[in-house]
Amino acid sequence: MKYVWLFLGWIITAVFLMLTISMLMLANWLAAIVLILLVLLCMPPSAGYVKKRIFGTKDPGRINPAVFQLMRLFLILVLLFLFGRLLIGGEAASIYASPEVKEEFFRIYDEKMEEWPLPYEDLFLDTGYGRVHVIVSGRETAPPLLLLHASGVSSWSWKFNAAALGAHFRLLAVDLIGGPGKSEYADLTKIMENGRDQADLYAEICTNLGVQKSFVAGASEGGFIGTNYALYYPERVEKLVLLGPMGYSGAAKSIFRISLAQFFPLELIQRNTFNWAFSNSPVLTEEYQEWFPLLMNEVRPMKVAPLPFSEEIRQSLQVPVLFIFGRRDNLVGDPQKAESGVQDIPDVRVEIVDAGHLMAAEIPDEINSYILSFFQEPD
Repeated sequence: MKYVWLFLGWIITAVFLMLTISMLMLANWLAAIVLILLVLLCMPPSAGYVKKRIFGTKDPGRINPAVFQLMRLFLILVLLFLFGRLLIGGEAASIYASPEVKEEFFRIYDEKMEEWPLPYEDLFLDTGYGRVHVIVSGRETAPPLLLLHASGVSSWSWKFNAAALGAHFRLLAVDLIGGPGKSEYADLTKIMENGRDQADLYAEICTNLGVQKSFVAGASEGGFIGTNYALYYPERVEKLVLLGPMGYSGAAKSIFRISLAQFFPLELIQRNTFNWAFSNSPVLTEEYQEWFPLLMNEVRPMKVAPLPFSEEIRQSLQVPVLFIFGRRDNLVGDPQKAESGVQDIPDVRVEIVDAGHLMAAEIPDEINSYILSFFQEPD
C-alpha cells in the first residue's frame, strides 16, 4: 500500500507541475505560486521537510502520521480552493477576456458575413437571459428553418448552406448565447443550467420572431440544443436534422481535448487540436485560422454541458429526426457506433458521410441535399 500512495503522490505532483507551467505561460503568476506550493506539499520526498518547516518540529517522527496526513490534506484543499478562485477570478462581466477581444471577434464575424450569399437582416431579441442575435434571410413567405450552429463558432458558419436552404426556407440562424458571437447574457450570474432552460429560451426566441412551428437543423452543440427544444416543445418542431450532434457520443473526450489546449496554450498543442477538431480540412483551416486561437485563449464559454442523453430521453423524442455522422468526425467518434446508439429513437434516419465534424462547411452541397430531401419529403 505504501508504494501505491507513493506512485499516486508522484502522479498528482506531475499534474500540478504541468499546471504550474501552464499558468506561467499564461502569465498567471499568483496561480503559479499556489501550484508550486501544491507541488511541494504533494511531492513524496517533501513530507519530512514539510513537517519540519511548516509544522515546526525538528523531529518529524514525533508527529502522529495520521494527524500529519490530515493537516497536509487540509492545506492541499485550501490551496486547491485558492487556485480555483484565482483561475475563475471574481464575478465575470463577460465571457471575453477584454473588450478588445470582443471587438476582434465582431470584426471577424462581420468580415465573414460579407460572404453571406443572400440578403439578410440582423435582429436582436430581448429574452429572459439577455440579448439574442438572429440572422434572418430567405423568402419571407417560406416555411421557417431554425439554424443552430456548433460550439465555438457562430451563425456566420451557415454561410456555406444559406443559398441552397434559403431558396426553400425562411432562415433563422441564432447565435448561441454563452459563446463567441453577437448573443450575450445580460447577467453572468443568471445563465442556463440545463436542457429545459435551453428549450425554454428557444421557445421564447421563436415566439418573439412570430414563429409557432419550424424545421430545425443543429450542428454539434446546436444539435444538442435542437434535441432539447424538440424534447420539451415537440409541437413547435416539424422535423429535426442533427449534424454530428453532441449529447449522443463523444462529449467527454472532446471536452478533455479542448480543455487541454486551453490549459496549455502551446502553439503545437493548439494547432494539433485545431487539426483534430476540423479533420485537417483545408476549407476549415482557412475559415477558422483567426477565430480558433482567439477562442482557445481569450474566451471562457458559459454553456450547458452537452452530456449524453439517456435511453429513456432518446426514446421520448416525438419528431422525425435525421442524424448525419461523419466518418472523420473526431469529436463524435466511430459513426457506426453513433448510428447504433440512436436506433431506439421512434422516428429516426441516419446517414454517414465522408466528412469531419463541421460537415456543413466541409461538404455543403451533400449536406444541403440531405437536409432538403428530408425536410421536403411527405410525412
